[in-house]
Amino acid sequence: MSTDDIAAIDLKTVLALNIHEIKNLMALLMLKLDAIKSENGEVGDARLLCHRVNDCMEQMLLLFNLQTERLVPSIEAHSPSGFIEEFVQNAIGLAGNRFEIKMEVAHAPDYWFFDRDLIEMAMLNAVHNALRYAKTRIVIGAGLLDNQLMLSVEDDGDGFPQAILDDRVGAITNQRYEEMGLGLFFAEIIAKAHTNKDRQGKLLLHNKGENQGGVFTLQLP
Repeated sequence: MSTDDIAAIDLKTVLALNIHEIKNLMALLMLKLDAIKSENGEVGDARLLCHRVNDCMEQMLLLFNLQTERLVPSIEAHSPSGFIEEFVQNAIGLAGNRFEIKMEVAHAPDYWFFDRDLIEMAMLNAVHNALRYAKTRIVIGAGLLDNQLMLSVEDDGDGFPQAILDDRVGAITNQRYEEMGLGLFFAEIIAKAHTNKDRQGKLLLHNKGENQGGVFTLQLP
């Protein structure tokens, strides 16, 4: 291959293709780990680490799409209850016997319009963070408020650091919070990509009280 051939390659596209391939390989590794029926805590930790690496790969692909103006949501009708149920099953598999995983969908609408892949990316990151910081319980839910879909992940850990509540973007450059901050940054981008008439999606964060856990919510119009 000549230097002219190399110069002609779109390096951004090659990078994106390689990230996509790594993500696929991580998915295969996660399937292998999920097939291991073990109570060994290290196996469970390995599963969660694989999921976190996969989160990072997806975030890099999202950043690529943002920079190349390819982020166009594919809006279709989905069942919020069915969507949340899949997350609960995923979380149960990752949590093992360490946490109680609950689902709250009693007030969820029958269907809602959103980009399943993008919302799944944001919610998975939130679930994986909850698995890292929860003490005994995680609640994953869907509901309707002010005619908007509310998808939430709640844990009983120490809650979100005040620095993240005050400035999610600034938290990305703070070494102490950069990993959590980056995931929240992408979640906010995903939420805002969902619009309906004069309404735009939002990422909402709050703590339930001192050392009582944090609540991550995607509000979709």
